[in-house]
Amino acid sequence: MSSQREKCDVLILSVEAGTGHAQAARALADALAERGLISRIEDTFAYGPSWVFDTVIGVYLRLLEQAPSVYSYLYGLAEGPSAGRLGQRMLTVYLKTFLGRGLRDLIRQREPRCIVCTHPFPVGVLKDFREEGWLRASIAGVVTDFSIHPFWAFQGVDRYYVAAMPLVDQLKAYGIDPKMVQVTGIPIKEDFLQAAPMSRDEAEKALNIPASPKRILVMGGGLGLGPVAEWVSGLNRAPLEDLQIVVVAGKNEELEQRLRQVQEPPERLVVLGYTRQVALLMACSDLFITKPGGLSASEAMAMALPQILLPPLPGQEEVNLRFLVDHQVAWPADAGDKFIEQVSILLQDEQRLSACRESARRLGNLSAARKVADDIEKIINR
Repeated sequence: MSSQREKCDVLILSVEAGTGHAQAARALADALAERGLISRIEDTFAYGPSWVFDTVIGVYLRLLEQAPSVYSYLYGLAEGPSAGRLGQRMLTVYLKTFLGRGLRDLIRQREPRCIVCTHPFPVGVLKDFREEGWLRASIAGVVTDFSIHPFWAFQGVDRYYVAAMPLVDQLKAYGIDPKMVQVTGIPIKEDFLQAAPMSRDEAEKALNIPASPKRILVMGGGLGLGPVAEWVSGLNRAPLEDLQIVVVAGKNEELEQRLRQVQEPPERLVVLGYTRQVALLMACSDLFITKPGGLSASEAMAMALPQILLPPLPGQEEVNLRFLVDHQVAWPADAGDKFIEQVSILLQDEQRLSACRESARRLGNLSAARKVADDIEKIINR
């Protein structure tokens, strides 16, 4: 394709599994464009046979659905030093064997001065390219979760951008020089910078939704994962007359249709499909109920929005949940009917909500994408 022959300053390699990695890539691309830098976002798996995606991401998704305990065990095993290095090398060899030629051609066509990965899978392949002697571009990794998996940690990467200080120590434990790591936060869209100073009333008017003194925002990620319909059904029973529930179904059209069949007035329940107005929704919400994804958590923290985190998917989300709860920016959801009681109590406890908002302000970063872009500009101009 002709677009593949266009040169760029920064090549951003992501993976189209879930939405967080791609959202971070787009946020970074926007910030780079503000600095006059040309970037291109590419799906790593688009440069090899389609079955490579199926054997890596497909197996991951099937394990999550059919054998979550097995995946959790394998994930924990891979975090160990020996198993982590072995798994890291095996995956790199596999991906390089079947994606290497396509990625090599892409890089030679684009001639980027810096290659940024928002997913760990391409990092090892790029490291091998550099060791072959032909790759001159700088290599950077944008970690979109709240811990470091071994698949991220490679000697020779020029920069890592991470969410918080503990991740610097984790990379150091894998042999990465802390001087190569910057704590920037996870890149989020410019929309959040614009929405953060807005009043509740301004955000409600911009959204054209009924005003409400108390509002819960419910999301299952961009794919609408998790038992969202069950959460909403339970929340509708919450004994709060002045409560509005806004639920975002994302790209899950079946879930959206199920939710629209719930007979509630718009003052009580607002159902949305995929929306680009998450920043405005967060600006006028009191509580965010979601799964512990790195991007959504970063957005909520940047907006100082307290979170209740539903049971995580095995692996990275489990680690994210522990991090967010330990840093007092979220609470784990109570089980069963206690969940409804938990929500009701929290919404009426302004002291706890205020303390959570302050913790979120300290940890969140509205300017993460700008910080990453500023540093990349320095790297490619040095």
